[in-house]
Amino acid sequence: MRIGVLADTHVPNGSPALPPRALEIFRGVDIILHAGDICTLSVLQQLEPIAQTFAVAGEQDSPELRKFLQEKQRLEFAKRAIGLVHGHRAWERDWLTRATLHLSATRRAQMLYAAVLREFADVDAIVFGHSHAPYIKMHGSVLLFNPGSAMPDAGRPGTVGMLEIGTHAMKGRIIAL
Repeated sequence: MRIGVLADTHVPNGSPALPPRALEIFRGVDIILHAGDICTLSVLQQLEPIAQTFAVAGEQDSPELRKFLQEKQRLEFAKRAIGLVHGHRAWERDWLTRATLHLSATRRAQMLYAAVLREFADVDAIVFGHSHAPYIKMHGSVLLFNPGSAMPDAGRPGTVGMLEIGTHAMKGRIIAL
């Protein structure tokens, strides 16, 4: 099973529409997961004809869009449990936000990974966004997968991800646009 993964599309603020290359990459996938900061319903309308799309809310999503989205979802595909969350709740408390401003980017990232892991029990993978930084790594028995932002950001190209679930293995990869 092939799952297209994206996050932080920020349409229309970051770009007027999804990058055409992202849509090309997702042709033929079985499922699409969007880990929040979609910002407009038109993004989901572009993805849904390609494959069934699951999405969660990010802090930048409009109130109108949030009516259709949950904060997080636990999904099962090919006998694998996948958590889907944006990740912005890790920074919600004011004291934590103030405290993290003085930490290194590495330490802030570690705090985000720990917070995302606390969101779900008993999953094989967690797809998240928020940081705009691509990330794939096993944390114990859980694969943490952030596809980065589909829009170019801070000198980085836009990126999306592909999660492949086989009979005995699950692997993710980041694809630059």
